[in-house]
Amino acid sequence: MNKYTSRPQNLYLETQLGIVTRTGDWFHTTSDHIEQFVPGLLKERSLDHLVEEAVAWVRSADSLALTLLLVLLIYIHPVFAAVIAITFHFFWYRFKSGFVTIYMGKLLKMMNKDGYLLITSLVIISLVGMNGQYLAAGVGLVFFFLMKLGLLKRLWDKIDEDKAGELSLNDRVFKMILLKYAMHFNKAPSEVQSMEKKFKELALNRKQGTS
Repeated sequence: MNKYTSRPQNLYLETQLGIVTRTGDWFHTTSDHIEQFVPGLLKERSLDHLVEEAVAWVRSADSLALTLLLVLLIYIHPVFAAVIAITFHFFWYRFKSGFVTIYMGKLLKMMNKDGYLLITSLVIISLVGMNGQYLAAGVGLVFFFLMKLGLLKRLWDKIDEDKAGELSLNDRVFKMILLKYAMHFNKAPSEVQSMEKKFKELALNRKQGTS
């Protein structure tokens, strides 16, 4: 592998320390490591496809929580809706790796698109506003910007930043995607523990390099 490998449309950059996407998400693995731990997988699913799917899962907490809030604003008090949506965001963001499947990626990619989020938010916020539910409209608007700016994600990341030695949330997602596709194509990973160790090793190297 070259030291730096760029991809079409600037989706991501592959370096010796891992893969960094245009949205700033890091996955501490490389195509060489994937081939080492899951031989033959990249012939079935390209690295571009794996990264796209991982990004969809990583960023899904914002789109799912916003969608949940908008639906709840129609039926319950906006304060309760906000509490439920924020709670959902926290738990989904932290534990989404346990729900990874190879079938939901396309749906999440669609829900993460700006067009979907903007149109859905505009329709429902306008609807509740026209019905005189101004608090609901305000909550929806504030939550929309919270999600677009990734402020909740930054807060949860801040809480986790001192947990050294643990597999990062992004790397957990990428590992699960590799495992799911390995099982789908009947290519069992050779050394799962070694794969996790390599994720942690590259993450530590990156932190030491930026400290």
